[in-house]
Amino acid sequence: MASGRRLRDALPALWVIGLTLLLSAPLLTPGFVLHYDMVFTPRQDLLPGAFGLGGGLPRAVPQDAVVALLELLMPGMLLQKVILLAIPLISGFGMLRLLAGAGRRASVVAATLAMLAPYVSERMLQGHWALLLAYAVTPWALHSAGQFRRHGSALDGLRLVLLVAVAGLTPTGSVLVTALVLPIAVAPGAMASVRARIAVIAAVSATWLPWLLPALVHPNAGASDGAGAEVFALRSEGAWGLLLTALGTGGIWNAEVVPVSRTLLIAPLVTLVLIALAILGMKPLLRVLGRTATIWWSVVAIAGLVAAIASGTALWAWLVTSVPGAGLLRDAHKLLAPLALLIAAAAGLGVARLARRVPDATGAGAVIVAALLLPLLLQPDVLWGAGGRLRPAEYPIAWSAVRERLGPQAGGGDVVVLPWTGFRRYPWNDDRTMLDPAPRWLPRTTVVADGLLVNTPNGLVEVSGDDPRAAAIGAALAADDNLVPLLQDLGIGWVLIDGPATLPTGVIPTYVSPELVLGRVPGPLAAVPPADGAGLVYAADALVLLGLLTGTSALVLVRVRGGIRRRSAKTLLP
Repeated sequence: MASGRRLRDALPALWVIGLTLLLSAPLLTPGFVLHYDMVFTPRQDLLPGAFGLGGGLPRAVPQDAVVALLELLMPGMLLQKVILLAIPLISGFGMLRLLAGAGRRASVVAATLAMLAPYVSERMLQGHWALLLAYAVTPWALHSAGQFRRHGSALDGLRLVLLVAVAGLTPTGSVLVTALVLPIAVAPGAMASVRARIAVIAAVSATWLPWLLPALVHPNAGASDGAGAEVFALRSEGAWGLLLTALGTGGIWNAEVVPVSRTLLIAPLVTLVLIALAILGMKPLLRVLGRTATIWWSVVAIAGLVAAIASGTALWAWLVTSVPGAGLLRDAHKLLAPLALLIAAAAGLGVARLARRVPDATGAGAVIVAALLLPLLLQPDVLWGAGGRLRPAEYPIAWSAVRERLGPQAGGGDVVVLPWTGFRRYPWNDDRTMLDPAPRWLPRTTVVADGLLVNTPNGLVEVSGDDPRAAAIGAALAADDNLVPLLQDLGIGWVLIDGPATLPTGVIPTYVSPELVLGRVPGPLAAVPPADGAGLVYAADALVLLGLLTGTSALVLVRVRGGIRRRSAKTLLP
């Protein structure tokens, strides 16, 4: 009987692990998953751009620096697989932990819905792994915020800060998770002292510094191309319109990454059923999480929903272009993360509540089984590596050869990559669209096209970038000017040809292969001045890293000591 009870207790965890493998198993085969913005390389260096001190705004900060540091400990291929496996595991187990007080049935259904949310599949196909990591840690952060609110424990406050820091690998994740969990932890009525609450607020705010400081000192800080508001607006996935699309947590701007199942009539019907179940589960959610947490979570989710639906309006375009920092919100679909998790949690509780109303045990079990299996059956194209769309590939040997030739012994100068486009399609990657890997592969700063050309219902729209050197090179190419003098003035000493193109006139070839051609820009090069505020950014990053390492060490030490004490107590028992 005891073994049977242990098995029942383990079933939710086993289900989460099995579902993770069903989603991610093909991603774990040898090679790199390279799809849109998701680009990993065997080795990434700590270049100024990784700290937000390159030419563009710090959109991949501090994720690039963290990846570069972690790749000192493990190969890039292994790191990517660990991350892609961790995202569904962390989100699933986080929902089990958050709703532990609601029982196994509610928590396992909620975990399933959180792992299979359309928000997750669309963002994964877009390659936004850091945003999905923020999504995955959100249930854990909500739990820590609730614990800190109820007990005022310093350890719960420390856990909360560390979880927000993980979400802060990407600026949007940092903002979303902070806005959701910090008010719950420190709002009036919390058991923690005022001093403890102030300390948590200060520590959470410090986790913003790695991306906030470089954004503030960037010459284009506060500027955003108005075309981005149109391009990145929420997009209806069918004739049912924006509201049902957003309530279903779909609607990402890039139609190419939308699973086919999201465009079928079943999608809005499933959305309506989930919303009904979520409404049914709101009362139990109030009991499990408390009034403050549930109400605030609902407020944040509804605000994200309203903002996403409004993202195609003139008012939203004005906000994105006129308010400093609002460009961070131009991709409005990202704002649906709190809603996706809220629907999953509340609907899980709604299913459990519905099952309790079924008079016999067999019928109640059938309700739970249906709630677990139907999300799988109705969207098979999100399973097994998004229906095979996410498959690992191997970089050609030419990339390693070019990296070696650009080592310290090669002389100075940054690199520019031609043809002039930020996204590429390679035969060795099954012609899947992917971000240019050169800035992460090469051991020196690399300038690539940072504008974005998007096919919208109103035709092609170009969203301009924010790197001044990229803008100058793009203008010269458009005017068919001689590139060599410009490259010399910009401090660029190397040209990498990635695809069907020839080296610009005057550039001396140093490596030639079918995949890549590397050329040296002749003559003296101008020195590239350090970015404004570089010293301040590096100092802030070092302090934040030191604080996070100290906090993590303290948390681990407390857990280890607690485990030793528990084992000692068991040995002393008669």
